Amino acid sequence: MRLLTQRIFLECLKVFFISIVVLMIFVLMGRALQLKDTLMGLELNFYDTLLMFLYLSPSFLLIMMPVSAMLAVFLTFLRMSSDKELIALKAGGISLYQMFKAPLAFGFLSTALTFWISFSLISWGANNFRSHLLDIAQNRVNIALQPGIFNQEIPNLVFFAKKVDVQNGSLAEVLVEDTSRKDVALTILAPYGNLSIDSLKSDIVMLLQDGTIYSEKDNKITKLQFKEYVIRFALSSLFKGLDLGAIQPKEMSWKDLSAFDLDKVAEQRIDLAQKINIEMHKRWLFPFSCLVLTIFAVPIATSFQGMHRQSGLVLALIIFFTYYILISLGMNLAEYSGFNPYISIWLPVVFFFCISIYGVFLSANERFPSWLNFYSIFKFRKKFVKKA
Repeated sequence: MRLLTQRIFLECLKVFFISIVVLMIFVLMGRALQLKDTLMGLELNFYDTLLMFLYLSPSFLLIMMPVSAMLAVFLTFLRMSSDKELIALKAGGISLYQMFKAPLAFGFLSTALTFWISFSLISWGANNFRSHLLDIAQNRVNIALQPGIFNQEIPNLVFFAKKVDVQNGSLAEVLVEDTSRKDVALTILAPYGNLSIDSLKSDIVMLLQDGTIYSEKDNKITKLQFKEYVIRFALSSLFKGLDLGAIQPKEMSWKDLSAFDLDKVAEQRIDLAQKINIEMHKRWLFPFSCLVLTIFAVPIATSFQGMHRQSGLVLALIIFFTYYILISLGMNLAEYSGFNPYISIWLPVVFFFCISIYGVFLSANERFPSWLNFYSIFKFRKKFVKKA
């Protein structure tokens, strides 16, 4: 029994890693198409591009882990069923409950890994992605704003600096013409300045010191001295497609999420409070989904004996997409319609878990739901027609 458990566990592990790699390749390829403007705008090299996708991987892994775990168990038991190994094992006196130790252990292992991704890796990846991208953007901004040249790439701003330090972003002898307001034109002169990036809001911040503002309105010019003057503009104004925005709940760590007082947040922004609440549920939902779907895969795989692997793969993906659509619907109902998330989000999980336990019981006792008889009749007729 120990040898059998090890063999089933190792086969599940092998299929799991293959599934993860294949699914991640497709997902990252799709994400690369979405980020092509950003990657081309910042002119990232190969190393920086790889780092970007490494930092993005945890958020995708959180979704990929449940489906990969389910595929691993499903395809392993489907192969054993198709090769008549299950019949041979049962004829030798080994029940499905005894074979169930391997997928159950694999389910707990994948659940533990997904908890680690959910509570640690997601915030690590999101924070590093944002900070690394902003560091690159900071260097590109310092290079783009060349000294002694009038820069007009920023909408409604004309920028000139006699000296620009590429390393620290310091400016000297700065002139800025601001035409962003319809009725007032501003001309700003400052002997000193500095360029930096606000990582929380993803804005470029230009801090000017000890300068003068000349404002022109209705053919009248007003002069105003200032100690410090701040000009903000979005990164996307310089780099096409680079619009990170403010930090979202999905980028935060569990510690940051749990630190929010949802009642106080809801008084100011009800939409933000709902997003935080949904994100906290998601951090628990997907790890538990690994365990639920691995258990669910066992009775399904053992019920459809003789099914081809290609058909089994399609069936497993249909099951996962059905599950994912249900929990996504629950999240949308909780976020936009005010439904109780403990009901709308967790009800599909509880439903699938109960079906899984009942399915294992039926499979272990050689009993199958009546609707599976249609598949058996269809398969028998198909074989009969071929022989005829």
